[in-house]
Amino acid sequence: MRRETSVGVRRVRGALVVVLSMLIVLALATVMSAGTSGAGASPVARCTSAQLRVSIGRANGAAGTIYYPIVFTNEGARCAIWGVPSVQPVGVGRRPVGPPATNASVGQMPRHLVVGLRQSVSAGFGVAETGNYPAARCGARSIVGVRISVAGFVGTTVRPLRTSVCTRVASTHTQLLVAGTSGAGA
Repeated sequence: MRRETSVGVRRVRGALVVVLSMLIVLALATVMSAGTSGAGASPVARCTSAQLRVSIGRANGAAGTIYYPIVFTNEGARCAIWGVPSVQPVGVGRRPVGPPATNASVGQMPRHLVVGLRQSVSAGFGVAETGNYPAARCGARSIVGVRISVAGFVGTTVRPLRTSVCTRVASTHTQLLVAGTSGAGA
């Protein structure tokens, strides 16, 4: 009887350890998603269009794709931002040229980024060389800029960018926001 009791006690203790571990993980996940920096800290407000300056960084090439970091610099109070920017190449008159950029981060979890005054986050914006595609399939056209937004944070803004994109097939993509100014794929 005593042996059965000690086995039962071990099972209960084991179950309690599992349950407590799960509760700790859940509590940590809740704290992180709320944007706090530790116990007793208040949540960090979401970044707004009014406090973020959007710019396009220096181009970097890699295997037939040119990456342009899209940089969001905080000019206000400390705030939080996450996600993948929506980017649409545009021509004269800000008319769309070709399909919008695809999300190259599908399946990845966005990082909750806290941005202080004059700090930046960025995302890689990749533009495949139009010469990578057969001319009939691509339908290359020049663009004069890109329309950028980040759902829930940055309303639509247009920034100048001169390059060529395909109009018949998606030849551009974006990636998750990361800390710094280099962009996720740049």
